[in-house]
Amino acid sequence: MKAILFDFDGVLVQSMEDHYLGWKKALKKYGIEMSPEELFMMEGQGVRAIANEISRKYNLPIEDTSSIIKNKQKYYNKIKKYRYYPNLLDVLTWAKEKNLLQGIVTGGDRQRVLETLGSFGIQDFFKVIITSDEVSETKPSPQPYLLAASELNVNPADCVVVENAPLGIRSGKAAGMKVIAITTTLNAHHLREADVVVANFSDLLRTLKKLY
Repeated sequence: MKAILFDFDGVLVQSMEDHYLGWKKALKKYGIEMSPEELFMMEGQGVRAIANEISRKYNLPIEDTSSIIKNKQKYYNKIKKYRYYPNLLDVLTWAKEKNLLQGIVTGGDRQRVLETLGSFGIQDFFKVIITSDEVSETKPSPQPYLLAASELNVNPADCVVVENAPLGIRSGKAAGMKVIAITTTLNAHHLREADVVVANFSDLLRTLKKLY
């Protein structure tokens, strides 16, 4: 193991609950009651791909997609709170002490990622940040994780991915990386394609130490 690549929402930041509320408010006018699990299963592919999937699933007018996204972002920006998970800093600090490279691979947009990292003061831990702005294919394509490995100049087989959703797990596995899933937003049953499933960041740190 030479590098650890983290997903962002639901892994580095406790934000998926706020994203869900944003979508819920944006879809209210259509009478749609989407469950949190429905959204969390779609996570990783970027906001437009999620909007397209919701539109197909609920037969919404395709021309409404852009306004749904705009409203979702507006509601999310009003309610968002910056939080990270307990013991996350223990993981980041340990990896830095061991000279492991750390990166972020997310379907989110760069501006929001940088703003959030800055609010926590943890941006310096990460040597690479791959967002939906940098790739032509989002998760579950391996492209985002392969690009991160390339920019860090490490073999994909030397990377460990930390994910919380099926599309991200598939992306990391397709890139030839070991994937650890964490049950921050979905239960272990939905994460079974990962190599290892952990309950929290204390468990993650123990698992990483074994791999190291």
